[in-house]
Parts: sequence; structure tokens; C-alpha cells
Amino acid sequence: MPESGSFVPCGAEAEQKPPKCRKSCCVGRLCRHASNCKPHRCHYGACPPCRLLCDEEYPCGHKCELRCHGPRPPPLPEFTLKSKKKRPNNQIEPTPGSPCPPCPQLVWRSCLGNHVGAERMMVCSDRATFSCDNLCGNPLACGNHYCTNVCHTLVTSTSKLDSSSRAETCEKCTLPCQQERRPTCPHPCPLSCHPGECPPCKALIKRSCHCGSMVHVFECIYYNSLSAKEQLTVRSCGGPCHRKLPNCTHLCPETCHPGECPSPDQCSKKVNVRCGCQSFKKELLCKDVQAAYRSSGTDPKDVSRNQYGLGLLPCNSDCRSKMKASEAELQHRKSKAPEVNLYNSLKCFVASAVHYLLEFNNMRVTFLSLR
Repeated sequence: MPESGSFVPCGAEAEQKPPKCRKSCCVGRLCRHASNCKPHRCHYGACPPCRLLCDEEYPCGHKCELRCHGPRPPPLPEFTLKSKKKRPNNQIEPTPGSPCPPCPQLVWRSCLGNHVGAERMMVCSDRATFSCDNLCGNPLACGNHYCTNVCHTLVTSTSKLDSSSRAETCEKCTLPCQQERRPTCPHPCPLSCHPGECPPCKALIKRSCHCGSMVHVFECIYYNSLSAKEQLTVRSCGGPCHRKLPNCTHLCPETCHPGECPSPDQCSKKVNVRCGCQSFKKELLCKDVQAAYRSSGTDPKDVSRNQYGLGLLPCNSDCRSKMKASEAELQHRKSKAPEVNLYNSLKCFVASAVHYLLEFNNMRVTFLSLR
């Protein structure tokens, strides 16, 4: 006789209630709470359902909050009461559990373009997507401008899209390149808007030399890559400076150079200096001539070219004798002036008379021929 059995009077087997066993049920649970469920007493039929919360974790991270709906073990055949009306049903297979329902939690979900402030409250298991109708604003491939399409799905290297869903790419930038070129130059980039640095500028630029006698042609990238000092060096033509010195009439003898000419008051060119009547002359260095003008209170800059060096020397005795001879000759010319004027007048009168006589003779010949 089994250990959990009991004795009943003969003939009362069909009417007798099953005896109660005070021992624990020996049937193990099949749900995920087998180790956490409290033991229950031995019983007839199937074990009572597990009353703990399911607590199964969804792929989203939430947990099922329903009561346990896992599989249940079948009742032991020897502890199954026979039905009075129905045919005996000896269940030997466990009752399968039901799957967890879709996650019912409410979550904030972003729009297709992941715009801040456009989130909506949605059921976690609802995978529907929505557009917030704002501009996309995602940086374009050029890295300089932003997408102006309406909010759409962003295509990134890490996005995992379903085969049924289709991602819309951002617009293609068609604007001209607006980046500042390095090194800085005034020429625009020939490419359309692009990422990264602009290509080197191959435009040709013209730069005159310091003295202005010739014009250099440089490649923009080469010239603008030089330092300020190197630019001044390459602009020199290598010839003598052709600029006029500020204090005299001579040109700068230095090699083509930037800035003002050095030591303009030390000009070593020779100048013919004359007295006031221009009878007496002498050769002096230009710097000495400038010093003479300054000592007399005159700025050399204010002296014209044809007067430079004139009057710096005093007249001597030779100058006075030449001046007297010149005055005598002038008086002589003045005395001959009336005679010359009368002779010229008579010469003009005779020429006019001859001209009129020739004209009269031509007219007379023409008249006789017509008769």
C-alpha cells in the first residue's frame, strides 16, 4: 500500500472523499519560478498555478508585469480523481505556457530625423515611425551646409533598416564652394561645394617691380605662400632703380628696391653749376649743390629741372665785360631796326603789285579769246 494512502470501510469506496496528505507536493514546477515558489501540500489533480509575476524581460529591456503564464506540469496519474460522468482523461503531457504579450509600456519616441523636442509618447511595442514635418537639418556630405528636406529617415553606417522600410537620403549640395582658400587669395574655388581643403590656386597674378620698370607674373599659390619679406625679394627686377630722387633731378643708382630711395641727399652725380648770367660754369657734386641751396634758404625740391644749379655761382669780371658787349650789340640792332622794317614793307608792296598785274593779264587773255 502506498505511504500516502488510507483505509476506508468496505463498500464505501465510491462515496468516500479522498484523504488529505500533509506532506509537500513532489511535482516540480516547469515555469521560470521553480526555485522561488513556495512548496505546497500534496494534492489530487494538477498543481495550482504559479502566482508570482512573470518578470520575463522583453528585447526592449522592460519586463512582463502579468502573473506567471509559463508551462504547468501534468497531474500524477495515481493522484487523479476519476470523473463520475465523463470518461477518464489521463493527462500525461504538461500544459504549455502562453507567450508574453507585446510590451505595453509607454515610452518617448523620436521622429525619423531624431529632432530634439519632437518626441511623442507611444506604446513600446508599437514600431510605427512618424515625421515631425520640420526641416531635416542634417549636415550634408560637403560638411558646410544642411539638408532642407522635410524630416526623413537618416541613413548612417550604423543604422539597421528593415527590408520593408526605405530610407530617404539627404539632398545633394549644388551650391558653389564658399570656403576661404588657404593661403588666402581673392580667387574663388573652381569646384562646387565640397568637403576638405580647396585645391591649390593656379591663377596667374601680376605684380610690378619696386621701381615700376617691369611686371612679374606669378602663380597665385606660389606668391601667396611666400612670407612678406620673400615677396619683396622676388618682386625686384634686379636692375637699377629708375625712380627720381626727391631732392634733385637724378635717378636712384641703387638696385630695384622697395620703399623710399636711401640717402637722397647724398647723390654723387655731377651737376654743371652756372652764375646768374650763365657765362661762368663749374662742375660740382649733386650733394654739394643741395647743400648750397639749403645754406641759401631754398629747398632743393622746389627748384625746377631747367633751373637746377643756375645762379649758385657769383658773376666775375669776365661776366661784366661780356654783359657790356652784349648791351652794345643790342643797341646796334635796335638802331638798324627801322631800316629793316622799311625794306621789308617795300618788298611786300612790290610782291603784291606783281601778283595783281599777273591776275589782270590772265583775265584780259580770257576775255579776248571769248570774243
